[in-house]
Formats: sequence, structure tokens, C-alpha cells
Amino acid sequence: MRKILYIIRKEFIQIRRDRPMMALLFLVPLVQLLLLGYAVSTEVKHIRTVVCDLDNTPLTRALIDRLRHSGYIEIRYMEFRENRIRDYLDQGKASMALVIPKNFSECLMNSLPTQFQILVDGQDSNTATIAFGYMQGLLQEFMQEQLTQFAMRSPESVSFRWVIPKIRVWYNPQLKTSDYMVPCIVIFLLTIITSLISAMGLVREKEIGTMEQLLVAPLKKHMILIGKIVPFAVVGLIELFLGILFAKIWYHIPLAGNLGVFTLFILIYLFTCLGIGLFVSASVDTQQQAMFFSFFFVFFFMVMSGFIFPIANMPKSMQMLTYLNPMRYMVTVTRELFIKGTGLRHLFPQGIALLIFSTTIFSIAVWRFQKRMK
Repeated sequence: MRKILYIIRKEFIQIRRDRPMMALLFLVPLVQLLLLGYAVSTEVKHIRTVVCDLDNTPLTRALIDRLRHSGYIEIRYMEFRENRIRDYLDQGKASMALVIPKNFSECLMNSLPTQFQILVDGQDSNTATIAFGYMQGLLQEFMQEQLTQFAMRSPESVSFRWVIPKIRVWYNPQLKTSDYMVPCIVIFLLTIITSLISAMGLVREKEIGTMEQLLVAPLKKHMILIGKIVPFAVVGLIELFLGILFAKIWYHIPLAGNLGVFTLFILIYLFTCLGIGLFVSASVDTQQQAMFFSFFFVFFFMVMSGFIFPIANMPKSMQMLTYLNPMRYMVTVTRELFIKGTGLRHLFPQGIALLIFSTTIFSIAVWRFQKRMK
């Protein structure tokens, strides 16, 4: 045990003396968490819009004012000639246009059919779909409010009843993308850091010749392995809890679930990441190769995990492939615990999958590492 502690102490001393490594471990992840938390977002805001108000009544002006203060629609131009609307889209001045027809207010107050015209720049299909949904929702909400107020003032003039749904959003009432993405960014950074530093740290030992010194020392192979892996695991846990603390302080995202349950899943997942780093280090000879192969695994994990791209949108064949990705299960666990506060009993399938992956990957990595040491 004393020999293992000696190796662990040596590793921590090397990490502390390596200033670029210290920056990579503690400064870079916090900067990435800060930037990615704002950059990785599916929200669409400040949609450049031109409005053509052919009715020009107090009601339509109130509607335009509602759109302007929604936070999503940015009315850049007001136009009163319908034939000029397309010019704004063609020239890129606006990405959406709204045409309010003549007699709109009169038709609305008399319960007569009326239509809006919404034109959207469809070059970016995802943004166009979201922008159209925002505009449609805001228009429907405004019309329902006006009809309700009109019915209360003159109930005898309204010949039908409006059914207005009462909508309640659970778990993420404000629909903030950061609540959904930031916890998974922490997991993504943990995956990069632990797999990358473990791979590069072990390969660096081979490059500078200290691995050979350890091999000829009176140490058993499992002692060397434990002494090398434990410091990286400790650093990974420190990174994790710093990320959770940063998410709570900066983004105001608390952990809704149990911290002990989350730590348990993280420990299991950590063995997967360290196993990947160990396997890579036993398969390459230079730090450049270790970095390349580590990023190859991490990129696959990210794309196929549902972290950014929803798994439900993937083809069936690709969806089946995601079941071979341990990060998929960790992303699910993280979102369930951070957003919903789900208990351990409901996360049992993800826990079994992570346990199988961590045991398999780490066992293969240890076998490969010991074989390379011979």
C-alpha cells in the first residue's frame, strides 16, 4: 500500500509542476463551461422581422407592440405596401415577414374568418420552423386575449364559446435551454479531460523514459496501474464538482436529485473514461497519437449521446448504434437528476448499462496495458 501511495504522490507532484497541464485541467474547463453554456443553445431569439400592417388600427398596433416586446421577434421594418415585402427577404434585411390584412380588427370583433400571412426565410430549416412556431403562438395568444376581453364587455354579441387551454410546463417552467444543456456540458468536459489526460499522461511516461524505470523497480504491475489511475480519477472528481458548483452559481442550475446518487453514477462512468484513456495509452507511442485517438472516441460519444442532437431524430440504424455509447446513459442520468430529481429506482436500467460498459472497457484496457508492459 505504501508503494502505491508513493506512485500516487509522484503523479500529483508531476501534475502540479506541469503548468500547461494545470491550466488544461482547471482553467480551460471552466472557460469552456462558461462559453458553451451560452453558445450551445437551441433557442432562437431576435428574429429580424418586417411587418406590413394593412389595417393600421389601435388593435393591430397593440399586436405589433406585443410582438416587439416578446423577446423573440425583433421588428426591424414597418411597411405599408404588400408588394415590397419580398424585397426585405431577398436582400437579407429580414428573415420573417408578417402581413396583417385589411379589416382584420373588424373581422376579429365580429367573429368572422380572417387570416395572417407569415413569410419565413427557409434557408435554415430549423430556425425557420422555430421562428414560425413563435410567431404563430404569439398571434394565437393575442387573439384569444382580445376575444376574451370583448366577450366580457359584450357577452350578448358573442355567439360561441372559446376554450382557452391552461398550460403548465413541468421540470423546466421557463423553458431555459441552459437548464437542459449545461449539466451535460459538465459530463462532456469530464469525458474529455479524464480520457485525454490519462492517455497523454501515461504516454508521456513512455516518451521521457520513466515508465521503464517503474518497470524495473520492485513494484507489481497492478501497483503501477493503480498508482497511475487514481490521481486522474481524483482530478476528474474535482473537475466534476467544480462544474456543478459553477453551474449553480453562474447559471443558477441546482441539482434537483440526490448528490450521492449522482456521485455513484459518476464513479461508474469515470471508470469508462479512464479505461478509454488507458486503452489509448497502451495502443500508441506518442502524445500526438494519444490526443488524436482520444478525440476520436470523445467525438463519437458526443454525437451519439443525445447531448446536442436528439436521438429520436436519427435514423433507426443510428439509434440502435447509440446503445453502444456509454455517454448516452450518463447524459440521461444527468438530465433526470438535475432537472427532474429522479430517484435511484427509476435510473436502474441506466446504472446496469453503465456498469456493464465500465467493467468491459476497463477490463480490456487493463489487459491491453499489462500486455504492452510485457
